[in-house]
Amino acid sequence: MRALPGAAREVIESSWPTACKALSTESQRGLLEMVVRLVNEGAGMAPIVSLLRSVPQVAREAQSWALPAFSVLSNAIVQRAGPTALEAFFDTLPGVRHRLEGNELLQEYFVLVEELSELAPAGLAPLFTRAASLLDQLSLHGLRRWALLGVQNYAADADAQVAWFGLDDHESRAILRAAADGVLLADVERRLEFYLRALWARELQIRASMRARSERAAIVDGSIRLPPAVDAFPREDSTGVYRASVAHAAAHLAYSRSKFPLQSLRPIQVALVSLIEDARVERLAIRDMPGLQRVWQPYHVAMPTFAVSAVSLMARLARALLDEDYVDDNPFVLKGRRMFARGQERLHDAILSREIGNLLGNDLGQMRVQFNFKTYVVEPLYRDDNMHLWDLGDQAQPQSDEQETIYQAVRLQQEEGSEHSDAEIEQEEGRDAEPDRGQLEIGANEEVGIDERVRSYHYDEWDYLIALDRPGWCTLWEKPAPHGDAALIDEVLRRNDATVRRLTSLIKAVQMQRPQRLRRQLEGDRLDVDACVRATIDIRSGRPPDPRVHQRLGRNLRDLAVLVLLDLSQSTNDWVPTAATSVLNLAREASALLAHAMQDLGDDFAIHGFDSNGRHEVEYYRFKDFDSPYDAAVKARLAGMRGQLSTRMGAALRHAGHVLSAQRAAHRMILLLTDGEPHDIDVHDKQYLLFDTKRAVEEQRYAGIVTFCLSLDARADEYVSRIFGARNYMVLDQLGRLPEKLPALYLRLTA
Repeated sequence: MRALPGAAREVIESSWPTACKALSTESQRGLLEMVVRLVNEGAGMAPIVSLLRSVPQVAREAQSWALPAFSVLSNAIVQRAGPTALEAFFDTLPGVRHRLEGNELLQEYFVLVEELSELAPAGLAPLFTRAASLLDQLSLHGLRRWALLGVQNYAADADAQVAWFGLDDHESRAILRAAADGVLLADVERRLEFYLRALWARELQIRASMRARSERAAIVDGSIRLPPAVDAFPREDSTGVYRASVAHAAAHLAYSRSKFPLQSLRPIQVALVSLIEDARVERLAIRDMPGLQRVWQPYHVAMPTFAVSAVSLMARLARALLDEDYVDDNPFVLKGRRMFARGQERLHDAILSREIGNLLGNDLGQMRVQFNFKTYVVEPLYRDDNMHLWDLGDQAQPQSDEQETIYQAVRLQQEEGSEHSDAEIEQEEGRDAEPDRGQLEIGANEEVGIDERVRSYHYDEWDYLIALDRPGWCTLWEKPAPHGDAALIDEVLRRNDATVRRLTSLIKAVQMQRPQRLRRQLEGDRLDVDACVRATIDIRSGRPPDPRVHQRLGRNLRDLAVLVLLDLSQSTNDWVPTAATSVLNLAREASALLAHAMQDLGDDFAIHGFDSNGRHEVEYYRFKDFDSPYDAAVKARLAGMRGQLSTRMGAALRHAGHVLSAQRAAHRMILLLTDGEPHDIDVHDKQYLLFDTKRAVEEQRYAGIVTFCLSLDARADEYVSRIFGARNYMVLDQLGRLPEKLPALYLRLTA
């Protein structure tokens, strides 16, 4: 202790007897060494005092590993995050220890802290300040997931890290609350899609909102945008909030068929017209499906009160229009209820909402109650922001500052769903500067039915480190495929004449369709013994039997849709010495021969390709679609394919599955042709995209889509079976044989 400065020695000597009286001599020596090391590191006296107050207490309860672990961890914190973070770590340590039962959990907490000290040092101090209260809400595993999600969201932004761990970031609070309940949008999105399909008998797209501070659902270009996480309603789970939100948004899509002109409406009138429109579409939906009343009503909790404000009156009116048993004697609420009741015969006319909303808005204006549209949030929680209901019209400028607020809100939503965002404009400008990237006129494709506009799609991406889907993480751009010379494809067929003849023979054999014994039929020439046994078991078990107990001779017709997905990354330009050509040319020839075979078979097929340049620029090209013929235009696009950039395979597979899921076929398959493992310029963890691709393949399997991979990578055996499954891949070592192998493989897979 003599080696310490005078002031430090005085502080430590005064605190030492109390702090260390229950520690062994060896532990006291270790503690002193840690103190000396921190003083020499320039940690200051405040962390030392906190250390002497907290560490001995925890060290007594823990085992011998504690002090060495404290020493290593405290050095890491002070060097990377500074003395303030170290002081907060020591101050909160007893509370953390109290909430982590057992030494194993405390060790895991130390591992997390050391990891965060390297990844997000700026966020450590606010994290330590709230660590005890966070562990009241989350398990240590949940805390780790939440923390690492913040790290990856703001890996290079120290201020944003402070906001995330200090709970000043809206998304941080929302995801924390949802994580406490174990529910995120990514966890329930698929169930919500099935729920909507069952309610409305139509496909409705659900996406995570792209807005940074989204608190409510939104409807953008016909798709439902939901927050990545929501606050759980008291005594209800977040899944119920999501279910009520999508049901309400779907009611708008069904019954709000036209937009209201904004014109010169005041903000209070906009809010009330939207409220009445919410009530109108919900009443219409409840007429068709009465059970929706039970879905929405629990979230209406407004009660009569003597405190009168615009927001409280609107919440009370919203409940009064849905809940017939709700009693409220306020004149404003009573008037709104009477007007809505008188309009029951006009519920299919959206003008009713504007008429009632305008009148009620005038009443609130005369009451002189305050209303701030900037801070107004639609209530109750499940209702969307209603910005989709409004049309800005041809007015170039709003007529007041209040209207400017409304205009900005509507424009924000339009920008989120716009097909011509800033990123798209940059893409267009890039093609103008580089004409060889291939820019096509819209009119040139009207004959073949391919839409040549650039379209953007957002897809989740699986992060194996935090075991979460990162909502809307990847942006995929569908771009027009560049054109080449269609004669090149015809030349491929002539050059591979022997392969074409062999394929023709195989196709004829497939088309002969030998008779097969079809089992489990309603009618037939003999009984199906297995079906009879199952029916007997059902009868004796008191269950209604399956009447399909016959079998007969018949023919199984081919009913399948296949999407061929080509990896068009830069590595496909590599030269193949044994074939005296590039991988890309071999893939082009194989695609041409495969398309010829599928055309002769009469199968529904599409040929698409992809490359990537980071998560915000996954490029996707449609060379042939399911509804377009295999003609000269398709051949020109196949001839024009080129290899460039990287391979973000998961996003491309998700989009291919999205396209394929719209096809009505008994069997659906993605046939992926790639020359390497997934990789991209913004990912440095080699396992990250492998796990994401595996997750994408599993998602397609759950959707009834088989994904088969033909890999040209000699090292593919190391990873491809883990991604696609033991029977859903093939590695081709002799690349020169690709043109003949790919069609033969297809015939074998679809026999």
